Amino acid sequence: MYYILSQIAGFIAFILSLIAYHRKKKEKIFQTMVLTNALEIIHYLLLGAFSGCITKIIALIRNIVIVVKDKHKAFNNVLIFIIFLLIYIISGILTYENIYSILPILAATIYLFFVWNGNELKVKKVAFYCYFLWLIYNICVCSIAGIISNIVSLISTFIAVHNSKSKTIPNQNL
Repeated sequence: MYYILSQIAGFIAFILSLIAYHRKKKEKIFQTMVLTNALEIIHYLLLGAFSGCITKIIALIRNIVIVVKDKHKAFNNVLIFIIFLLIYIISGILTYENIYSILPILAATIYLFFVWNGNELKVKKVAFYCYFLWLIYNICVCSIAGIISNIVSLISTFIAVHNSKSKTIPNQNL
């Protein structure tokens, strides 16, 4: 029963994540993503996938801080970044079960480096590779919703990176 409920929460989170980026206002996108993260936390908790769960909890807080740091200088400093980095490392140690259990923490840590101050193209590129780590993790924890979500995200991010490159790098064959 927990497995079925976890997949339902995961699929609803996936659908909401698709809807989020079609919202017109930044606040609405953010509100939808908060709900998405909450459902993903439930999804991984019901699966007993604790490193995925804790990673999503930290990501929820991280995303709030990233939105706030642009408006409030107190949050836009290296100390906050280092605190998140330490939290990820400690979480990885506390939730370690086997090699695949570190994949979400590894993906989130790599992503943190680029999302903190990176430009849009760098964030898209690193997200593409982080989705691979999440895909492997989702396969290992039997998250059907996570697998489908990661495959769609990989395809979507690949297209976004390709479109960004084609706009910024002129075709040399012309």
